[in-house]
Amino acid sequence: MPTLMHRQIELSRDGIKLTAALRGAELQSLTGPDGHEYLWQAGPAWPRHAPVLFPAICRHPDDLIRVNGQEYPLGHHGFARDLAFEVTDQGRDHVTFALEDSPATRGQYPFRFRLEVDYHLTDKGVLISFRVHNRGKETAPFGIGSHPAFNWPLEPQTAADEHTLIFDQPEPHPTRRTRDNLLLPESFADASLAAGAIQLAPGRFADGAIILETVRSSSVQYRSPSGRAIHLSWTGFRQLALWSPNEGGFLCIEPWRGLPAPGDWRGDEGNRADLEHLLPDETRTYAYRMEIETPC
Repeated sequence: MPTLMHRQIELSRDGIKLTAALRGAELQSLTGPDGHEYLWQAGPAWPRHAPVLFPAICRHPDDLIRVNGQEYPLGHHGFARDLAFEVTDQGRDHVTFALEDSPATRGQYPFRFRLEVDYHLTDKGVLISFRVHNRGKETAPFGIGSHPAFNWPLEPQTAADEHTLIFDQPEPHPTRRTRDNLLLPESFADASLAAGAIQLAPGRFADGAIILETVRSSSVQYRSPSGRAIHLSWTGFRQLALWSPNEGGFLCIEPWRGLPAPGDWRGDEGNRADLEHLLPDETRTYAYRMEIETPC
C-alpha cells in the first residue's frame, strides 16, 4: 500500500494519459493515444521526472539565503519538489495540488505562501499552471520553474543527434551558464539559437545547462526525425533552460521565472532583480502547455 507521500493521481482524455504524484505535485508520466511515453522515467542518470522548482532556481552560495539580516538554509531548487501536496480538486481530466507554508518551510524560507499546481488535459496534451499567493504581510521574493525531462531520443529507433529544437523566434541574446548550479558572470554567444533552431547532439551540454536569460520566444518544438514531437508554450515565465546530463537519455526544457544565484551573491533576497516579488495578498500565475504530435 503506497504511503500518502507516494500516492499518484491518474488522468485521461482522448487517449492521452497523465500520472502525477502528491510528492512535489510532480508529473510522472505523459503518454499519447498510441501509448508512447514522452517523459523520462527516472533512471539512474537522474531520479526525477519533472520537479516543481520553488522558491528557488538551482542554488545559493553555501545553500543559504539572507532575509532581513538573517540566514536560512535553502537547498537545491527549494523544497516544494520534496514535500507532500494536498489534492484540492480532481476530475477525470484535471487535478489541483496545493502546498502552504508551515513551521518547517518558514525555517528555510521565512514567508507565508500558498502554491497551487494544476494539471488539465486537453485534446492535444496538458496545460500546467502554477499559482503563488502571498499569505503574509511583507513582500515575498521567490523563483519558480518547472524541470520536465523528455526522453531523448524520443523513440529508441531514432538517433539522438537527429533531433531538433525549433523556437518561434530567433534567440540572439547571449546565454548564461552555471558552475556547481551557481550562475557564472560570463555570457556566451550561440549562433544556432540566434538562428532560432538547435540541432541536438549529446555533446551540446558538455558545459552544463544552457540558460536563455532573455527569451524572446513563447514556444519551442522538440522534434524527432520520425515526426514525433512535443510543443511547449509558456506564459508568465521569463527564462528558459535546456539541459541534459553527459550520459544523455533525456532532455530538459525548463521554463523559469528567476535565475540561479550568482556564485558571489551574499545579498538579501529582496534585492534580487531576477526574482518575482509578490506583494501581500497578491497572486500570480505561470503556465505552460505540452502538446504532443505523433507520426503520421
